[in-house]
Amino acid sequence: MASIELVKLTKKFGSLVAVKEFDLEIKDKEFVALLGPSGCGKTTTMNMIAGIEAPSGGQILFDGRDVKAMAPNKRDVGFVFQNYAIFTHMTVEQNLAFGLRVRGVKRAESDRRVKEMAALMRLEDRLDWLTAKLSVNEMQKVAIGRSAITEPAIFLLDEPLSNLDAAFRAFMRTELKHLQHQFQQTMVYVTHDQIEAMSLADRIAVMDLGVLQQYGSPIEVYNQPCNTFVANFMGSPSMNLVPCRLSEGNGATSLDFDDAGVVVVDDDDLLRRCKGAREAGLLFGARPEDLDIAPPEYGGAGLAMTVSFVEPIGPRTIIHLSAGDRKVKVSKEKQYPIEFGAKVKVALPKGKCHLFDADSGRALGVE
Repeated sequence: MASIELVKLTKKFGSLVAVKEFDLEIKDKEFVALLGPSGCGKTTTMNMIAGIEAPSGGQILFDGRDVKAMAPNKRDVGFVFQNYAIFTHMTVEQNLAFGLRVRGVKRAESDRRVKEMAALMRLEDRLDWLTAKLSVNEMQKVAIGRSAITEPAIFLLDEPLSNLDAAFRAFMRTELKHLQHQFQQTMVYVTHDQIEAMSLADRIAVMDLGVLQQYGSPIEVYNQPCNTFVANFMGSPSMNLVPCRLSEGNGATSLDFDDAGVVVVDDDDLLRRCKGAREAGLLFGARPEDLDIAPPEYGGAGLAMTVSFVEPIGPRTIIHLSAGDRKVKVSKEKQYPIEFGAKVKVALPKGKCHLFDADSGRALGVE
């Protein structure tokens, strides 16, 4: 198969820098997601890996060999696009077999692999159908199967599930993971959907404005965001980022949240993050699922807030709270009985709090 290394990869369109000195190392047989908002440079990066776009600078290495000048058809890369790109005048069988026959695979072998792929994609009863008559969901399955059947060393997927309905997206996430395990390919997956990235990828490269923000396992990126962009982009609801000020006095370290109150920091991890921080211009961070609504007798660190909105979404209840211009969301499992306008205290979780510099967005106390 193949490892991929991008070294200072850059792409400019005139004065616009779409990708800026992008460094990334993808191991052989690894599933990596390029994650970020529209226009962040993730598809441009994938197109350069495929050879569709020529880099303005930097290197693209496959197994240590620079392929920047190599034609796309020589790179042993499979590509699945967002808009299917299948032959609608051909049958499903003809589409699946196309790449094999171009490569000169014998008919018997081609037929065998087509049947296996059709079974894997659950298209056995559609082989004789013209693809123009298929549903959108089935068309994308044909597109994925047609690229995967040739067993390329590197498999690139550019938002392949974004046009599908929600239930089918969930189904296809499972199928893609099975596909990767079966063919042991190096996969690069472009998406703006953090749920797709979290559920599929071994590692996630979070991008913004053409710059790599953070690269790590889904758990690392989710639990230890390196800046406010990653903290805000990962998670649904996203991480709470609450303005605060740092104060030291009477042997204690405190965070002042204005109308939400002053909290004495008694968490060793948060104290470590406070060291060297500026007095003002800070953002306190905590995931909604890590916060809790404290009982009346609670005496620990917490924010005094008022319930401003309750959002029941089936398996969870999202409780929106405010105190002046400070706003927080708390996620509770199942239905949670709480009334609009209730005065509550939001308990801060030990070991799961974050602190960011408001100006730079950089996470504090992270090595």
